[in-house]
Formats: sequence, structure tokens, C-alpha cells
Amino acid sequence: MNWFLYIVKEPIIHEDDIINPGNAGVGRCSMEPGMMEAPYGIMYVIPHSYVIEYHKYKKQRRPCASIVREAVEEYFGVSLKSYN
Repeated sequence: MNWFLYIVKEPIIHEDDIINPGNAGVGRCSMEPGMMEAPYGIMYVIPHSYVIEYHKYKKQRRPCASIVREAVEEYFGVSLKSYN
């Protein structure tokens, strides 16, 4: 299992909520590492081992969404600050 960061690029209407561009979510997935277009956004997938090592580097024991996001930026050599 790997880790993903999904960043919304287009507004999404879900039930009574509007999810705006720039919102992001992280989680586990079975997809291979890489960047891919996804419905309403873009998905970045990085290896589980990279996330574990990055958390150790940050001295964090448990998975943390902000650290997963940083790990994605480091892994792909990109800055995702513009999606905040």
C-alpha cells in the first residue's frame, strides 16, 4: 500500500457541500507511485517506505497529513503551496 495526496482543482458539489479548489486529502491506496489527473483534481502517489522514512526524519511516529503532503513535495520536487 502506498500513500496519496489528492488536490482539488475544480469545485465539487457533494450532497449539500461545495469542495473548493485547493482542498486536499491524504490516505493509503494500492496505486503505483506517480502523478495522475483524477476527476476534479490531481493525485500524487508516493511509496509507503518513503512516507515512513520522511516521518522518521521529522521525528513523527504516527502518520500526519501535513507531513505526508511535505513528503509528496519532496518526492516529486514540487511546491504545492499554490494549492492552499
